[in-house]
Amino acid sequence: MSFLDDLPFLSPDPLLSVAQQAERDHRIGKLDLTIGVYKDRSGQTPIFKSVKSAESSLVQNEITKSYLSTEGVPTFCNAITDLILSPHDVTCTKLATVQTLGGTGALSLAGRFLSDNFPESVIWIGTPTWSNHVAVMRQCGLNVQTYARSLPTGGRNFATLMDVLTHKARRGDIILLQPICHNPTGDDWNKAEWDEITAQIVKAGLLPLVDIAYHGLGQDLASDLTRLHTLVEQTDVTLVCYSCSKNFGLYRDRVGALLVAGQSNVQPQALQSQLAAIARTNYSMPPAHGALTVGHILTTPALRQQWENEVESMQAHLHTVRTQLAAHKQIGPCNVQTIATGRGMFCMLPLPPTIIMLLRNEYSIYMADNGRINLAALNENNLPQFVALIDRVWANTQIGTMRNVNVPASL
Repeated sequence: MSFLDDLPFLSPDPLLSVAQQAERDHRIGKLDLTIGVYKDRSGQTPIFKSVKSAESSLVQNEITKSYLSTEGVPTFCNAITDLILSPHDVTCTKLATVQTLGGTGALSLAGRFLSDNFPESVIWIGTPTWSNHVAVMRQCGLNVQTYARSLPTGGRNFATLMDVLTHKARRGDIILLQPICHNPTGDDWNKAEWDEITAQIVKAGLLPLVDIAYHGLGQDLASDLTRLHTLVEQTDVTLVCYSCSKNFGLYRDRVGALLVAGQSNVQPQALQSQLAAIARTNYSMPPAHGALTVGHILTTPALRQQWENEVESMQAHLHTVRTQLAAHKQIGPCNVQTIATGRGMFCMLPLPPTIIMLLRNEYSIYMADNGRINLAALNENNLPQFVALIDRVWANTQIGTMRNVNVPASL
């Protein structure tokens, strides 16, 4: 008898399962709208020119492959902190910055820290959300409670969030927030809502955990940080999980950071030591290449300008796709006009499961089970066909009497 005979099978992440199915599909005309990987107008996931230049310089000048410290590449940590929390833009105490294994690694490190130090706290997560948020926080040992972030008919459910913040969450509880480019809806809180959310977090004594995975892809690099800055200028402590996967195109290099900032007078050394100890027992030291690349770009004026231009081009492409999709007004049962006002890489098409499965199985059109699509996978060549196919499949199912449902708007 093997030690592993009774090992149970764990179902894969639903989104990754659909993406793997798409990868195995070799039919002509396949369209994969699942995983959040940026694609340019030609349908390719490019390597940034700024990244190529930085990598070339690093290859020429690198003199060692020795371990990093547990906290990561100092140049990267300093540069990413200044990028996100520039003293010219925000007044706060920068308590700690640790390089992590992508944005997921930042969430995991934050979750472990919170679980170790606040074991009685609940973490509140609005749904729908990124498919890994709940799983990561539960794996870290936190008590996860969810609430409906979206209304059944689409749109932000502000009243439910405020009910959580005002009546359900206890002092010391944690609230997970995406201030920009909400995944999966693209439907961000507007300024008035965010100001009220921030004020209630402060009043209730809650600890915000902020996930920023698409910085620069909403409006621009500066505007996308204003909500975060509002939060750290008013809260005692805010934990910020940051990813360089999308806005540097470093998906496989796993570059991210966990930053802790706010108005607290806590000793940064104690906090840094806690985070370093958790990192040490998980992966010991982070990889160097991606962080060195980002650090070099952010500290080299010409490369930084080139990178900023590349991020601006990505944002412009996403805005164009949103505008073109919204111009169709109605796709199958979905009113899509408000997609144009959303932000980031994603939106949701609230299609019935039968339609989603028909598109997947019969026509090689892959999207998440909840109708989330990666807008970057659409372009002027495939968007018209995508829309026409949904319309045709919807008509052929002969269920056109179903009431229309709206795609969430963002203000």
